[in-house]
Amino acid sequence: MQRVSGYKRLWRTALSLCLGASVCAHASAATVRIGGSGAATGTMRLLGQAFEQRHPDHTVRVFDGLGTSGGIKALRAKRLDIAVASRDIEAAEKDSGLVAHRYGTSAFVFASHPDTPFLSLTQEQIAGIYANQLATWPNGKPLRLVLTPRGDSDTELLGRISPEVRAAVDAAHARKGMIVAMTDTAVADQVEMTPGAFATSTLSVILSEGRHVTVHAVDGVVPSVDSLARGSYPYVKDLYMFTRQPSDAAKQFLEFVSSAQGAEILRALGHKTD
Repeated sequence: MQRVSGYKRLWRTALSLCLGASVCAHASAATVRIGGSGAATGTMRLLGQAFEQRHPDHTVRVFDGLGTSGGIKALRAKRLDIAVASRDIEAAEKDSGLVAHRYGTSAFVFASHPDTPFLSLTQEQIAGIYANQLATWPNGKPLRLVLTPRGDSDTELLGRISPEVRAAVDAAHARKGMIVAMTDTAVADQVEMTPGAFATSTLSVILSEGRHVTVHAVDGVVPSVDSLARGSYPYVKDLYMFTRQPSDAAKQFLEFVSSAQGAEILRALGHKTD
């Protein structure tokens, strides 16, 4: 059973790696502004702390709640130096001068309120949950589904699991009275505070934010860095940093993320790195 305690230990390890970063001086001070996908903001915040330890004259400011599209718009408007995204760059974005840097892959997971029992889900059970055919937990308590908006990356990833899951997700969105959380952070908040809640999330969100939830296995495989590296966990989310004519400080942040220390932090926060 992979319960919250194991993920909490990993989060504390990642935090100690960030705060224990080596320090070296830099000649000119600058602020690196980052925002976008909620799957990445917690990770960027911890990487930023480690980067500031190494470059004490620089500051990393991470903005919440923008989403991938909002982050890219802010980058184009020069309000951000780096936009974090849960999808790859599109052709039109390349034509406009944006450059994508894939920094890691995390597990796309199913999470629930911490008091719910651990499950090993199948595709059929996932479809049954979203179709409201499995409306209770094994202990008989109500299962309360938390949805992400239509067009959200999590909704899209859900639909790719199988045609049956896609149809069940569409049916869930058509039902009245459903809980719909607009951001990754809002989803995690709902899962933590709503008894019986069940939702999708990303392992990087759970670890970087120290979330108190139950994370479920799929087809007998628990989502983890090890199962990602082995390729045994079936559902993943690639995560990117977008730039457009980055400043020197932003370039240094990108280099830090791809460094050995950055990779160590990313792995502790639930990412597979190249």
